[in-house]
Amino acid sequence: MPRRHPRFLSVLLVPGLLGTLAAHGAAPSVQARASVAHSAAPSVQAGASAAATVVRSAERAVQDDSLPTVMRRWEAILASDSTDPAATLGLATIARQTYDFGRAQRLLAGLLDHRAGATDQWTVQARLGLYRVANSRGEMRAADSLLQGAMRDARRLGDRAAEIAGLIGFTNTRSGDPRALYGTLDSVLPLLPPGDSRDRAEYLCRRGLYAGVRGDATGSSLVRQGIAMAERTRERQLTGHCLEAEGLLESFRNHNDSALATMDRALSLLRATHEHAGIARLESRRSDILQAYGRLGEAKVALGQVLAHATISGNRQRLANAYGGMGMLALRVGDLRTAADQFARAAALNDSLGLVEARLIAQQNVGEVRAAMGDLAGARDAFQRVLDQAGQVDIFEPVVLMRQALARVAIRRRDWAEAERQLDGADSSARARGFDDMRGPIQYDRGRLALARGDAKGAVRLLTEFFRRTSPDDQLIRYTVRTRLAQAWAESGELDRAERELTEAGAALETWRASLGADELRQYAFAATTLGEYDPQGATAAVIAALARGGRATAAFTLAESRRARALADRLTQAEALRETSATVAPHRDRPATAAAIAGGLPDGRTAVAEFVAGTEGAPTTLFLVTRAGVTARLLASADSLAEPTERYAALLEAGEDAGALARSLGAAVVAPMAAALPDSVDHLIVVPDGPLHRLAFDALRLPDGRAALERWTISLAPSGAVATVLLTRPPSPRAAPAALLALGDPVFANEGSAAAARDGEVFRGAYAAAGGLPRLAASGIEARDVARFAPTAEVRLRAEASEAWLKHTPVDRFRVIHLATHALVDEGSIARTSLALAPGAGEDGFLSPADLAALRLGADLVVLSACRTAGGVTVVGEGVQGLTTPLLEAGARSVVATQWRIGDRSTVRLVHDLYAGLARGAPVADALREAKLTAMRRGAPPGEWAGFTVVGDPLVRVPLRLPPWWIQGRWIAAGLALLLAGGWLVWRRRRAGARSVARAGG
Repeated sequence: MPRRHPRFLSVLLVPGLLGTLAAHGAAPSVQARASVAHSAAPSVQAGASAAATVVRSAERAVQDDSLPTVMRRWEAILASDSTDPAATLGLATIARQTYDFGRAQRLLAGLLDHRAGATDQWTVQARLGLYRVANSRGEMRAADSLLQGAMRDARRLGDRAAEIAGLIGFTNTRSGDPRALYGTLDSVLPLLPPGDSRDRAEYLCRRGLYAGVRGDATGSSLVRQGIAMAERTRERQLTGHCLEAEGLLESFRNHNDSALATMDRALSLLRATHEHAGIARLESRRSDILQAYGRLGEAKVALGQVLAHATISGNRQRLANAYGGMGMLALRVGDLRTAADQFARAAALNDSLGLVEARLIAQQNVGEVRAAMGDLAGARDAFQRVLDQAGQVDIFEPVVLMRQALARVAIRRRDWAEAERQLDGADSSARARGFDDMRGPIQYDRGRLALARGDAKGAVRLLTEFFRRTSPDDQLIRYTVRTRLAQAWAESGELDRAERELTEAGAALETWRASLGADELRQYAFAATTLGEYDPQGATAAVIAALARGGRATAAFTLAESRRARALADRLTQAEALRETSATVAPHRDRPATAAAIAGGLPDGRTAVAEFVAGTEGAPTTLFLVTRAGVTARLLASADSLAEPTERYAALLEAGEDAGALARSLGAAVVAPMAAALPDSVDHLIVVPDGPLHRLAFDALRLPDGRAALERWTISLAPSGAVATVLLTRPPSPRAAPAALLALGDPVFANEGSAAAARDGEVFRGAYAAAGGLPRLAASGIEARDVARFAPTAEVRLRAEASEAWLKHTPVDRFRVIHLATHALVDEGSIARTSLALAPGAGEDGFLSPADLAALRLGADLVVLSACRTAGGVTVVGEGVQGLTTPLLEAGARSVVATQWRIGDRSTVRLVHDLYAGLARGAPVADALREAKLTAMRRGAPPGEWAGFTVVGDPLVRVPLRLPPWWIQGRWIAAGLALLLAGGWLVWRRRRAGARSVARAGG
């Protein structure tokens, strides 16, 4: 997405920048300096009314922390005379300044009622006060109507100070056309008294800001004059707002370091004067710049401040800013579902406020999300609408930005002429306004266009020149440019330069990633985008493929691994370092993720790692095969061509349909190259998938000889080669056999018993929000009792005992096996909507989130997630699937058995029993699961019932379980299944009888 997009948000809402001058803190435009509360204040300005003096006194009391004294004085007056206009107006102003808008409105409305039919200074200030309340809340239509009444009275009285306040107010409520704003400000100038004044300072800052927005070079000078005047008149809050204007203009010119420093000065003044709405707006602007810099952790903190201060001030427009900023942050890291949700919340608030400019922003956000999702036609339409409307109101920066956005869409559509035309238009607009700094990103886009057209040398020249002009602090931008530059070198045949460029870029990004602070942001580091890029891995994948093609498989693999599951690897290596007790054993964090290190971590010659790097933008997918002998590489089809058939293949398997044709075609594309390259002695594959291959059920794919891949290899999954190595080389558990086992099943759910989620008599172990509740999983209780019989020490918790509260607050590190048979809700668009469903109670809602799982202290060799889609989740570039398995590995589990799609409540019981039987016979977890699947295949079960189960983590874990007596196994399974079938038969009979009764009644 465009780096300058956040600044466009500021441009379109420029009137909001100084709008709170009339709504908070500096509300009246011309006020007396003297007040009943501040005897040492400057003298009253000529022409200011007594009512304006009262308003100013109240404002100064709030800003200067002398509020109790002033309030007591006015409260005493009002107690003796409930109609006193000065006390009423003063207390109403204090209520407004302290965001007690309800009381402010009641007092001001009462003042107007008491003076019904009168037009005087008190009614003018009362209407101005009501306008400021509406403006503070972002209610611009109501604010404009109130201003019209105040202006009518002010002109009738000849109250020039109030007239100035009204005119400046109109620049807030009628902000759709900058040319009209100039006209309004022109009408203010003749009314201003000579010399230094608060009003003149505000006028200069506001006029300078509008001038800067239109590309007028005098804008910064006018704002600086306003700052100096505000400082001379000792107006701290006004000085803060003027400094904010200066910071915004500096950011327009890409002087972001000075912009942030200026905004920090402004923040200190606004905090000192309790200007919460202004703080919210300013923190929003800071977040925009910080996001552009790639300082995502700081940007997230700033957005938290926006939300907090917008809530305190009751300002819905600032709340919309907060949601919009959070949407942009999510968009930058590829979390499209969250981005769309946050943008929708912002748009709904802005629509309720009737903000035309904000609707324009919302339209651009729609375009950005559509572009990120690959809906190029929709993105082009949205960007074109913004461009047309921005041109109509003469706001030049969005004209530049939208032309860049349209050029990027054209590049992706391979419409070179259109891309060139749009970039020429963007460059011409920026140059005409004297904003040469805006032309830098345009040059980057020209480099991208040259690269897309096959002009690699031209791309090198353009990208190198742009890189030299970027600030060292723009770390995310520099990383993005260097990856594209590495791609250009690779396509020029300069593989040495390409490898060096990508290596150095990765090292710089690692330094930046470490600075992000928040764990959840660090895990998105390799997914972060800027400069209009929507695919954070496209260039990297192309370079890795070029290196592999050029015979540099070892270097290419190291580059691939350096960008894989770093957040999880960091947490695992930290945990390993804490476990290290021998000084002779080097901590894992000192072992680089090279091909040699990973090959050395393999247990034997029978095991291999198959790691994919999904190629996009037409680049091939690279397959690395690591064995004890080293690493080799194969180039496969682009992931662009694999995404749709992979999705269709999973859908057919889940639905129980015939997927044979796709199993053969995908098998030829993905697993046949493995079979051809690996020796027959390799029978264990640890697959590190990427891109759409995260959704691929490898077991059911067909080899050229017609066998399923399951019949050739034992296949497991890992987030990266490095993570697999950490888990494979972890010392075995020192605890003695046999293993202690914990099994939770058949939990009590809220609104339990809904049958709406059942299909063909089978209830699936997924969460069905639309069903009005979660159907009971009776067979999961049978399953939990069954697996407990494989351990001499077991704890089985069913129904209300299978609760979230118990699991979260009970030490469970003594269990070597944990089995969770329940519903799961897994959202592949947002990790916030992913959870395991357990019984609620004791203050818990019953939904165990990924964060809750990560917080568990586990000592488990194996965790079995017997629920729907538990191997799924949000796919984060560089980190893999972020759902339920990763946090369990982080919490200490060595291996997790999970599912890739829906699993039935009854059909799962037998496969799980066979899995545990294999474990009890001494088989490693992956071999035990493979044998259970082969057994299901032999008895004719469709792939949808077995192919979705997979092992994530260490596939070679052995768990010391024991086989229960044969007669117990057979008897209880038969009894349990018979009970379930009998219950289903009774339900069917009752429904059939009911249907017959209805038919007879109808006949």
